Amino acid sequence: MEQIRKWIQENDWKSMGIVAYYGYFTINVLVKAFGYDSSDQIYKFFMLSGILLLGIKLITTKYTLREVVIIALLLGAGMFIWVMTKKATLLFLFLTIIGMKDVRFRKLIGMSVWIRLFVAVVMVVGSAYGVYDIGYKTTPNAQYVEVPVYSFGFSEPNTAYLTIFLLLILLIYYYYEKLNVWWFLGTCATAFIFYETTFCRTGILVFLFAWVLIIYEKMVKNERAKFIFVLSVPVGAVFSFATMVLFNSGNSLMKIIDRYVSGRVHIMGEYYQDQGLALLPRNQEYFYASYHGLIDNAYMHILLYCGWIFALVFFAVLCLMLVRLYQAGCYKELVMLSVFALYAIMEQFVLNGFMNPFILLIGILVYPNLLRQFKEEKDEDNHGKIPYSSNS
Repeated sequence: MEQIRKWIQENDWKSMGIVAYYGYFTINVLVKAFGYDSSDQIYKFFMLSGILLLGIKLITTKYTLREVVIIALLLGAGMFIWVMTKKATLLFLFLTIIGMKDVRFRKLIGMSVWIRLFVAVVMVVGSAYGVYDIGYKTTPNAQYVEVPVYSFGFSEPNTAYLTIFLLLILLIYYYYEKLNVWWFLGTCATAFIFYETTFCRTGILVFLFAWVLIIYEKMVKNERAKFIFVLSVPVGAVFSFATMVLFNSGNSLMKIIDRYVSGRVHIMGEYYQDQGLALLPRNQEYFYASYHGLIDNAYMHILLYCGWIFALVFFAVLCLMLVRLYQAGCYKELVMLSVFALYAIMEQFVLNGFMNPFILLIGILVYPNLLRQFKEEKDEDNHGKIPYSSNS
C-alpha cells in the first residue's frame, strides 16, 4: 500500500492528463479528417478510445470551485440536449472544452495541421494511383453545363474540398505572422486547383473571403475598426433567422439568396413553417414527420433543434468569447472565427471542435488564463522564446 501511495505521489499526473488529452484530440481529428462519422464502426471504435483518454485528462486535473460549477452546467446542458435531440455534437463540444485546462491551443492547431496534411496527401495520391475510388461524376455548373468532379476517396466532392479548405485555413493561422504574397498566391492556387476538380463554390468563396479578412486585419491599424470581427456571429445568426422567417419562394430577392446558398433557405423556411420554434430541445425524429432535407445552417440548426432558451444562451456565449478575444488583441483568432461564422450559414460542421478548432476558444470563458497563451505567443514573436506558464 505504501508503494502504491509513493508511486502516485512521484508521478506527474497533470502532465499525463495533458498527454492523454492530446491523444484524444489527435484520434478525433484523424477519424474526422478521413471523413468517418457516427455511422461507421471504425469511428465508434476510435471514439471510445478517445473518450477513455479524455476521462484520464478529466480525473487528473485539479479544478477550482468556479470551474466545477461551469463544468457542471456544461455537462448538464450537453446531456440534456443529447437525450432530447439524439445528437451528441454539442455534448462532445462541451466535453472537449472542459478538458482544455492546461492545454496549449497552438499545439492543438499544429497537430491538426500535420494530421490533415497527412490525410490529404494519402487520399489524393491514393486516389490518383487507384488505392481509393477517385469518385468521378459530373455536375452542372452555373451555365447548366455538366462538368467533371472528383471526390478523391471521400463520400462527396464537397467533402474532399472541405478537407483542403480546413488544411489551408489551419496552415494560414499557424503561420499567420509569416504570411506574405507568396502565401497568398500558393494557397489560392491550391484552392482553385481543387475547386476545378470538385466544383465546391461554397468552399472557394469562403476561402477568398478569408483572405479579404486577413488583408483587412493586417492593413488596418486602428483597433476600433477591427471590432467588426466581433459582429461576425451576431450578423450571421440574425441573417440566418431573418431569411428563414421571411422566406417566400415568390420573392425574387429570396430566390436569389436561396440559389446562392444551394436551397438552404428554402429548407429552413419549410421546417419553420411546418414545425415552428420551441423553447426546449426537440427530438430529431420530430422533423422527419415532414422531411425537407438537412438543415445546413449551424445557427438555425441550433435554434430549431435546441430551442430558444439554449440558442440564445449559446449565441450570447459566443459573442462574449468574441468580445474577450477583441479586448485581448487576439485579432488572428477573430479572423478565423469570422471565416467560420460565414461558413456556419451554409454548413453544420463548424459546431464540431475537431473540424473547427476555433470554436474551442469558448474555453477562455471557462479557463480565463487560456488568454495568456496568446499574449505569450506575441511576446515570443517580438522578443524570442519565453517560458510557458500553464493556465492552472
